[in-house]
Amino acid sequence: MSAAAKSRASSAWIVGTGHARSAPARDDVNTTELAWEAVSAALADAGVELGQIEGAVTASQDFWEGRTISSMAINEIAGGTLGSEAKVAADGVMAVLYAMARIEDSDQHLNLLVAHAKESQADPHSVELAGFDPYFERALDPDETIAAALQASLYYARSGRGPEDAARVVAAARARSSVLDAVSAADVLASRPTASPLRELDRAPRMDAATALVVCDDATAERLGKPAVRLVAGAARSGGWWTGRDLTRAPELSGAVGEALERAGWTLPERVELNAPYAHQQLILAEELGLGGPEAFEDGLTPTGGWLAGSAGTVAGLEAVARAAKGGGRALVHGTTGMCGQSHAVVLLEAAA
Repeated sequence: MSAAAKSRASSAWIVGTGHARSAPARDDVNTTELAWEAVSAALADAGVELGQIEGAVTASQDFWEGRTISSMAINEIAGGTLGSEAKVAADGVMAVLYAMARIEDSDQHLNLLVAHAKESQADPHSVELAGFDPYFERALDPDETIAAALQASLYYARSGRGPEDAARVVAAARARSSVLDAVSAADVLASRPTASPLRELDRAPRMDAATALVVCDDATAERLGKPAVRLVAGAARSGGWWTGRDLTRAPELSGAVGEALERAGWTLPERVELNAPYAHQQLILAEELGLGGPEAFEDGLTPTGGWLAGSAGTVAGLEAVARAAKGGGRALVHGTTGMCGQSHAVVLLEAAA
């Protein structure tokens, strides 16, 4: 890395990671308890106490949580009591970028990130319906699957790919999952139809999940003496309303990736983690970065399996960051938020030498 590039690299470090036990329904815990599983594990991994945390950044969604301020249930266990807690209603990668900014401006030196979702406790159709235009679209009673099916149809028509390619992406992701059973491409193609051309297994199942990180500045990382991973650089881009853009492409992703790589002085690293709830969206993302088709996923693209391997909305990107942080070397991790992949955030990680 050149001296100029080094001067633009972040001084934020990951020194602890933690995960809650993910499952389609965690009826044994409430939201606070689910998030605490991840937070307590991350604090223990970092070797710090909750009282030492100077600020928290959380990621969650009001509609899925069923409350106006979805982080209310975890404020205390994230270190926000009489302190600083900020929430992003986006994928956890965006929370990482927020925490990096806090570290960079020297406002805080030891920060906690946590993303949580209990997708089992809400009605998906009602939640997703609220994301549509209230004057025209909502009256048609659509949901995310309807929009994704339109997107898939357009993408298959443009690219020449089809459901068989998406099924291979699902099979590759599920083969790497620690929480979901493996499935074959044939299983995906034989699963229940949802909205043509999509089937049930084309989408990641709804999950209850939480992931946490402890991040800090250079001096704190040195003081803690823990194996650390630098958060080198990141960037984010957001596209227009889903009916006003080309749903078969993702230029916002390549824009964010290009900016992050330029800031770091990197080329695209070997480890790339892409996250989207539908398999055809994973293919769109891979195509945008010139990484190939379903064979790329079978050969190691998104080595954790990503969202399709059993994570949840808002948690998927942060979960991939946490797992990449334990993998060594360099990595690019992506997270997406919004209808049909509207917004994209990416972060670059590098293990300390």
